[in-house]
Amino acid sequence: MFNAKVSVVKSGHLPGNASFLAGKFVRNPEDIRQIKEVVKKAVEMAVGSPDAIIHEGQTVLIKPNIAFLAPPESFAVVDPRVIEAVVSYFKENSKAKEIWIGDNPSLGMHVGKARPALETAGLTAAAIAGGADRIIYFDEEELVDVEVPGATFFKKAQVFKPFLDADVVINLPKLKVHLAGTVTLGLKNWNGIVPNVHPSGQQQGVHRIDLGQKMADMYRIRKADLTLVDAIIGMEGQGPHAGTPVEMNLIIAGTDTVAVDAVSSSIMGFEPMEIPAVRCAATDGLGEIDLEKIEIVGEPLASVRRFFKRPNGDPIGMYKEITVFAQQTCPGCFVNVRGALDSFVNTGIDMGKMVKEHGEIVVLGGGVPDFDPEFARGKNLFITGDCWKYFPTRDKVEKAAALAKSVTYYPGCAPVYVFSQLNADLQKLSKQEEPALTR
Repeated sequence: MFNAKVSVVKSGHLPGNASFLAGKFVRNPEDIRQIKEVVKKAVEMAVGSPDAIIHEGQTVLIKPNIAFLAPPESFAVVDPRVIEAVVSYFKENSKAKEIWIGDNPSLGMHVGKARPALETAGLTAAAIAGGADRIIYFDEEELVDVEVPGATFFKKAQVFKPFLDADVVINLPKLKVHLAGTVTLGLKNWNGIVPNVHPSGQQQGVHRIDLGQKMADMYRIRKADLTLVDAIIGMEGQGPHAGTPVEMNLIIAGTDTVAVDAVSSSIMGFEPMEIPAVRCAATDGLGEIDLEKIEIVGEPLASVRRFFKRPNGDPIGMYKEITVFAQQTCPGCFVNVRGALDSFVNTGIDMGKMVKEHGEIVVLGGGVPDFDPEFARGKNLFITGDCWKYFPTRDKVEKAAALAKSVTYYPGCAPVYVFSQLNADLQKLSKQEEPALTR
């Protein structure tokens, strides 16, 4: 007996993929036509017709995955072609009163700025081309305080009002691997329904080893009426920001987000139980994780499965010019320091020249029992979080700070903030500017 249904539909050759994968996105009408047809098949296979989830006169919010201020060619954001195709399909084939697009990114050069992120990603233009009635920049909207019944960690939240006001919510994530979450799909996409609060709280809080449970808790706020995964071009490797594109040409759809994430994870070569958010949500009774209990229609899994390169979240020894001390550091700062360093190095900076001109770099977080404070003498020291203060080695960190050439602190328990701000501060150091948070 099946407890959920998930459709997996593959497109034909998309002529625009070649230039896109080569580094330049160009809107191709034939791509839009084909993707729209694939969306149609995926939706109809999963639910029968749009009328099954959208009643006459209802407002529909499509919530894409825009985690960064990044162009389409980053492959870190939803494909503009998919946005246009999805909006156009539901405009033409449902009885909705209005179709909205809205999100709030959690990371990027400008943390939490929805308007530039959507515009830079090409999604504003794509939504308009598809006929969207309203484009909503969540961080410019009212917030609503909500309790999260049954939650384990994330028991209270401030939620962007349009997310709660819409009659129907369509979840539109990207098929990507993720340093902290293993993959980022439908459940992880809910991180955009709450605001950025720095250095800790909301999007930034509960982002440690408990990230999977956080996403399961957040999904209790409101379930998606339909989840559509943009798997046209996925991302493997150092996702969700510095990975490598993978041409898949798939759309995956279903009303059970947990089941959709389980199937999507399997297509990427993961066991669904490996994915913390999927595992936690299934354990909490929020959806089906067992592939044997999910009716998979369309393409057989075996015919579309590809084993994606897995992300490596370990920052130690990655870059010889940057020494990382992470001995008693939780996975939150551990993987997000790695993400920050990957982002920094990917800007093309000449690391050797930077160190020669501005001094060596040391990144430290948590307890460091085997750390010699003298190692920081005359160097640029970056200290993540507040937890180092609660270890017996606090005096070592304080002595190191006194010996360092410069010290930059990242207060609170804020792994996501570290991901973004450490990268930005390293860029400032490379230009001989003052970091944002110095002693």
